[in-house]
Amino acid sequence: MAKRTRRKTNNEEKAKEFLALVKKTNTENPAPKDVAALRQALEKDEGLWRRLSDLNHLAHILSLKNFPAEIREATYLRLKAMREGLGYETAADIERLLIEQVETCWLNLHVIQFAYAAMLGDSTWEKRVDAAQRRYMKALGMLTEVRRRLGPNTLQLNIGAQQVNVAGNLEAGKKRALSDE
Repeated sequence: MAKRTRRKTNNEEKAKEFLALVKKTNTENPAPKDVAALRQALEKDEGLWRRLSDLNHLAHILSLKNFPAEIREATYLRLKAMREGLGYETAADIERLLIEQVETCWLNLHVIQFAYAAMLGDSTWEKRVDAAQRRYMKALGMLTEVRRRLGPNTLQLNIGAQQVNVAGNLEAGKKRALSDE
């Protein structure tokens, strides 16, 4: 129990130090040593800099800020399901970027469609809906094209006189096989 309390206290101290650095650097002319210290603190914690630099997620938050809490939370769950359905966890880096783009375009399209419906068919909103639909379809097309060019992951095994070919998402297969053990 004492170890857990000490760890929590240590994390709280680190958080306070980090927030102090953020405050020092969020000025018009921050001291170079403070900026360097902030960068060093971020470099030490990959999880932190990845969360802070997820501008895609911040765009989702801003897009949904005026919606009721239940709509926001349901939409976050929908985006999470979309990400899982598109295979984000086992995707190559370039596919991940495109999956994030598909999510953002999907959200943007639906927020604009909601505004269009609220404006009772205002023609300027109709143009925005059309543009959002084109961006969404283009993002889906790019993801499809990249996946086509990457091709399936294929593994060929020769065991004795028998040849076995395995095609598909080998990483997902590995994860399933490991979870079955």
